Amino acid sequence: MKNKNTQTIAFCLLFLSLQLFACNKNDKYQQPATPTDLKFDVQVVGATDATPNGDGSGKVILNLSGKNVTSYIVVLPTENNHTIPLDAPGGTVTCIFSSNPGTTATYPINISAYCNTIKKDTIINVTVYCKAEGGGLVWSDEFNGTSLDTGIWNYEKGNNNGWGNNELEYYTSDPVNVSVKDGCLQIAAINSPNYNSTGFNYTSARITTQNKYTFKYGKVEMRAKLPGDKGTWPALWVLGSNIGSIGWPKCGEIDIMEMGTVTGLDNILCSLHWGGDVSRSRIVSGSTTDFHLYSLDWRADHIAFYIDNQLLFSQPNNSTLPFNQNFFFIFNVAVGGNMGGNTINLGSSSTMYVDYVRVYN
Repeated sequence: MKNKNTQTIAFCLLFLSLQLFACNKNDKYQQPATPTDLKFDVQVVGATDATPNGDGSGKVILNLSGKNVTSYIVVLPTENNHTIPLDAPGGTVTCIFSSNPGTTATYPINISAYCNTIKKDTIINVTVYCKAEGGGLVWSDEFNGTSLDTGIWNYEKGNNNGWGNNELEYYTSDPVNVSVKDGCLQIAAINSPNYNSTGFNYTSARITTQNKYTFKYGKVEMRAKLPGDKGTWPALWVLGSNIGSIGWPKCGEIDIMEMGTVTGLDNILCSLHWGGDVSRSRIVSGSTTDFHLYSLDWRADHIAFYIDNQLLFSQPNNSTLPFNQNFFFIFNVAVGGNMGGNTINLGSSSTMYVDYVRVYN
């Protein structure tokens, strides 16, 4: 979401040049050679009978060899990797997978072997265990109680001039709008004609951890099921803690999950706002009927977004950007406005369910 007082997967490309031999490049009348006898030896570091997916370092060593090869291009579905130059007539690539700490995941490694302009593509799948970094889980709310923990969360109330987005709801702390039950946080947008004589016809809830829990960098995971009624605009996001002193967007905003009727149900947006906004989206079928995992990998050198453990995109981070300070959480379901639209039809699918939010270091 913007000013709330606030498939295209972004691959990281390793270009590994390896000159082997001429591939008929001096004979223009000869049929171009094709890479052949390609061999790819994959070694998961620390793999044993007891730990078949490695020692938790996420490190994989890939040995490449073949005939009629002038160069390789290796594409990894991860933002974190290292390059080791190859030496003829074969070479070694060290890949590090660390995007999903504490889990075992299967990643595709895409390899293109070139003989000048002629190429041959191969996909190798590797299953790697990545241990949780540092101390692992550092904070979470599992929403297993019977009420919202106000030692962690604040209720933001009112309409605040549409929160800068022309929103039509009035936020409350009423249990009908925000509750914890059945193991989930539940935020419901409902019809509330002229709520408490405020003139607003819809109510919902917006909760934050401002001044109660903030964090800088880490892996964030949120498991949620989203509302599907027309006019709803759910969001799970974080905002720079210094918003009170420098305002938005200079404080920075990271939208881990955002979906609005205007942009389309099941069309999940992940965004960065600071004045040079970046946003990407993906269709997630069943986002309003099933739970899905929305994740953020936030580091000093990059910020990456994942949906169901699949990378959506990764954006470089540096000291000139506002994403190097403490941020706090905001969860809300807006009604109408820039992404909710003008057609409002709230009914049985106007509730956002959040199973948990977890922060890993």
